[in-house]
Amino acid sequence: MGQTIRTESTARRFDEIAQLIFRLRLLIARAANRDSLAWWDDDALTAPAGFVFDRLFPASPPGAARSLALHAATRRHQIACPASAVHLYRLDADNEDGLELRFRRLPIDPELDTPIPTLDALRERLLRLTGQPYPYTVVQELPLNGLLIKIPSPPKGMHPLEHRARTLAWAYLESALPFAMMN
Repeated sequence: MGQTIRTESTARRFDEIAQLIFRLRLLIARAANRDSLAWWDDDALTAPAGFVFDRLFPASPPGAARSLALHAATRRHQIACPASAVHLYRLDADNEDGLELRFRRLPIDPELDTPIPTLDALRERLLRLTGQPYPYTVVQELPLNGLLIKIPSPPKGMHPLEHRARTLAWAYLESALPFAMMN
């Protein structure tokens, strides 16, 4: 990323990667809501919150809800994870993903309106987004449902941020707070 020269083709490819990262982040934020797996004290993507957002943000209630959900999830991870950790909401230690994604449009995903009541339902949605599970190694289970994992090197041709996002998203099937330490 940082000093990569982009062609139209690579810019288009990163747009696809950015949309996937957002979809994974929103999926996990949705799973964490109180009407789903209830990992976090959050209602941003629930029907009652939609009622409030419709009145407070009439121009784009779903956009406001998605933005709030992502901000809240990012903040939860910042508080709970070590400062040098990478997690689904900060994919590299220098936060270059934050800079790359800052001004991109959030995807519209009707599935965000539907609760995710079980880990099997989350697994099904992850499969639809990623096509396959992404393996990792558990390094240490931590208090408060934390999970330190080791992420393998990305497959040839896959952007490292895309691979980290896919892998970290799959780790939520084991923990509400997976993270990794990069060398």
